[in-house]
Amino acid sequence: MENGQKAISDLFEPRRIFNIPKYQRAYAWEEKQLLDFISDLDNQTLGKDYFFGTILLQICDNEGYFKIIDIVDGQQRLTTLTIFIRLLLEQLALFGDDISILRETYVQYRNEYKLRVLEYDQEFFHKCILEDCEQAESLIKTPSQRRLLEAKKFFIKDLEPRSIENLRELREKIENAKVLTYAVVNNAEATLIFETTNDRGKPLTALEKIKSFLMYKVYIAADDPENHLKQIQERFGNIYRDFEETLLHLNTDEEFILRNHYITFEADIKRDSIHDYGSHLWLIKEKINSLTGNSATFAKATNFIDNYSGSLKQTFSIFKTIAQDQDKNLKNLYRLGRTANFFPILIASMKYGFESNYIDFCRVTKLLEVISFRVYGIRKRKLKNSAILKRLYELAQSFQGDFDNLIVSLKDIIGEYCSDHEFRNRLASSDLYENISTKDLNYLFLQYDNYVRQIEYPEKEVIEFSQYKGLSIEHIIPQTPRRDYVWAGKSYLSDYVNSIGLVFDF
Repeated sequence: MENGQKAISDLFEPRRIFNIPKYQRAYAWEEKQLLDFISDLDNQTLGKDYFFGTILLQICDNEGYFKIIDIVDGQQRLTTLTIFIRLLLEQLALFGDDISILRETYVQYRNEYKLRVLEYDQEFFHKCILEDCEQAESLIKTPSQRRLLEAKKFFIKDLEPRSIENLRELREKIENAKVLTYAVVNNAEATLIFETTNDRGKPLTALEKIKSFLMYKVYIAADDPENHLKQIQERFGNIYRDFEETLLHLNTDEEFILRNHYITFEADIKRDSIHDYGSHLWLIKEKINSLTGNSATFAKATNFIDNYSGSLKQTFSIFKTIAQDQDKNLKNLYRLGRTANFFPILIASMKYGFESNYIDFCRVTKLLEVISFRVYGIRKRKLKNSAILKRLYELAQSFQGDFDNLIVSLKDIIGEYCSDHEFRNRLASSDLYENISTKDLNYLFLQYDNYVRQIEYPEKEVIEFSQYKGLSIEHIIPQTPRRDYVWAGKSYLSDYVNSIGLVFDF
């Protein structure tokens, strides 16, 4: 393939198949980017040059008569373009236009689709996006598949009201749009160019930035960069896949996982300020830059990059496991809404405890649940209390599988910041009800209810936290009554308002 500027119609040769390599992120465009895409087309004057962007490609081995080309940069735009053209051709066909040649050019040539997305989305993409499947909604298994289907729906809604003249104009604009292509033959050259390219659409994510940086630096430092680049690509392929699966169960983002990885495995807890961790990517880059600034430390740089990318792959896998885990203590921890402080310990303990010491891992999650409720909920310690955070981070970073020692240390934190004596006093205080959040109050009633069920009514089923969703706290007696309640000459109301379990049997 010749480098340089060419029309979209020339880019899509009949026997050319574009492939999104597994180290790329999944489809990520949302409504904002889709609006930009269609707005660019609508605002382009027919007959004037329209620049679609720069596409970085890598030439791969042929498959029979087909030329396979990896998309190194520009996969979001080409995926969106393929979806849009497929739906545009469908609308043209409804008006009687012959679209057979255009479909072979842009969508499917013989039995081969012209675009292959990531492996775990490919069947859905072909069956539900490039073809029409009535059960598409029920077949969604990843967030990226949801975004692909939303893009299809967006374009269907946009194209259906358009006139045949307008549809033909869109087709002509697309076919004549200019694209600047740069084709490379190996990972090293692709890495060098990608680090200096910009994409139209969504900005590069934190993961894409660190992946690009690691590949660029190992290209500079390694004696055999090609093998190292392939290894990094392989690892980030797993990272992207695990992250997509994580999103099915846990509302998080790449930045959050990267930050907690840094705290758990890379930070200098004794030296760094907790506020430094927000600049974790910059700190990693500075570390690598210090090693690649001198050829004498190239080997150390290569080794650091290898260890970091391998460790990062493991952390994203651990996050996926944590997100899918059904431990009831972990679920309660999520529902109390204070998990952010505990993820370094969760990562470290899951690394050692999921397969061989899962019971110990559950003991840890139980103590974290206690800390969340007692220290932060009842004792009202600030979530960003640096002393507590530093203790938790130090425990995570020093943990090497000794669960007994970790459990003792977590109990020490509970005893120091909300001892049993102080905890009982606060539960018994008359102002507890006013000084506790709704989440903590629901948690308290849930635990009390289940305790009674297990002790006094063992035949009763334990209630899961999810069953309390949407329920509210009701009062047996009014908080602002018109009269006091007196029984056997004693006033009860003033003493027992907001108490648990008070019942008057008149």
